[in-house]
Amino acid sequence: MVTMKEIAQLANVSTVTVSGVLNGKKGAASEAKAREIMEVAKRLNYTPNSLARSLQQKKTNNIGVIAEDLTAYGSPEIIDGIDEYCEDNGYEVLIGNMRLYKRFHNDYADTEKHRELSDIMVRTMIAKQVEAIIYVGYHTREISYLPTMVNVPFVYAYCYPADPFYPAVIFDDEKAAYDITSILLDKGHTSLGVIGGPLTSNHTQNRLKGFQKALFDRNILYNASNVLYGDWDRLSGYTNTDKLLDAGVTAIFAFNDTMASGVYEKCSERGLKIGKDISLFGFDNTAISVGHTTPISTAEPPLHEIGMKSAELALKQIKRQQVQDKRCLLQCKILERKSVGWCPVHERKAF
Repeated sequence: MVTMKEIAQLANVSTVTVSGVLNGKKGAASEAKAREIMEVAKRLNYTPNSLARSLQQKKTNNIGVIAEDLTAYGSPEIIDGIDEYCEDNGYEVLIGNMRLYKRFHNDYADTEKHRELSDIMVRTMIAKQVEAIIYVGYHTREISYLPTMVNVPFVYAYCYPADPFYPAVIFDDEKAAYDITSILLDKGHTSLGVIGGPLTSNHTQNRLKGFQKALFDRNILYNASNVLYGDWDRLSGYTNTDKLLDAGVTAIFAFNDTMASGVYEKCSERGLKIGKDISLFGFDNTAISVGHTTPISTAEPPLHEIGMKSAELALKQIKRQQVQDKRCLLQCKILERKSVGWCPVHERKAF
């Protein structure tokens, strides 16, 4: 590995002069000598020792990212947003993967095992002298347990702490569901069916709130019998569709694209054309939403923006700037496609 001492010998200057030039110190050498030093460094493929510089400056410019599971929906795009913001601002990202789903499947939220693993990951990041930590959740939910022995800025992404001591960045499920329901109502659909995820899910609860609020604002009755619950997979969308169709709904709002794909399949089996005989909305804007003959309308969560905003909040705290909003809600993009059409039934039905 090429050192400053070797560059200094070839340029016939001191290592102090070389250090000043390579670190952009004004007046470290004459313009001609500085150009010569830079040419020598380039010819030798000199790479600065960032670790040594960090120890000298007591600043690493590293941000630690702890992902509950890198394979989970949303995690890659969120982390890409974090990485982009950090790169644009001269910081590097160190990633730790807790692999919660592969370790514990769905039995991990705020359990003792999860807490122990969380503390281990935090201590590991602190040992690597990161200047801040961003914790990326497996899915949006409230986390009651706060990490211990954290002496750097800490930000939650795609989840939030019960104690608002640390800032968090999530997206607005309720507003997105309100907007989707409003689109269906504007198309004349008053007999609506819903297939949610598990009732305990934060996403399910907030999307259901938005759905109910849109109905309330239009003075349309809420019919709980037309609200069914699945487990986010295609089969639960498929199997719940018969009951909704038999109840006479003209539109179905599935709370993710995977279940919406199951709805699509069942409707096709029953000879119904999506977008004409029955309208369909999903959520997440995953690849499966455009994988059908009639693309499925959906909502696109601002995953990349969550990452960018999380990194912004982390860097603000590093610079000792005040974070005004400890719970940052970003908006989804609603994508209305050909799976949504005008209601084929003209008479008004109570939802």
